[in-house]
Amino acid sequence: MTKKFEQLKAELDAAIMECIWVPNEQLPESYHDDREGGRTLARLQRQLEEKPEIDPREASVVISHGEIQHGNQERIDILNRYRANVEAGEEIQYEENAGRLYRNQQAFASAMEIDLTEEF
Repeated sequence: MTKKFEQLKAELDAAIMECIWVPNEQLPESYHDDREGGRTLARLQRQLEEKPEIDPREASVVISHGEIQHGNQERIDILNRYRANVEAGEEIQYEENAGRLYRNQQAFASAMEIDLTEEF
């Protein structure tokens, strides 16, 4: 294949990705676009390629025979505090992630089709 043909094929592929539009009803909520009611395949592809920010509390930690082998240091510190609470016979002091809790509550309300804008 010549360079010109490869370039034309790439341009055609990009144009097709911009032409195909997927409505919000067929997308997971995290991919919805409320302004336009959907997204093109190209915009969906760009969103998929973005690296999501991972909450350190959700990062995996490798534990073998009760000993932490490796993982995210913030997550390891949290687990060590939990372990210290258990060893001291105390109640575990859970560290709430307010942002995550809010997102989960919003997702739950949306799944239950609760209108959060109306006053009670």
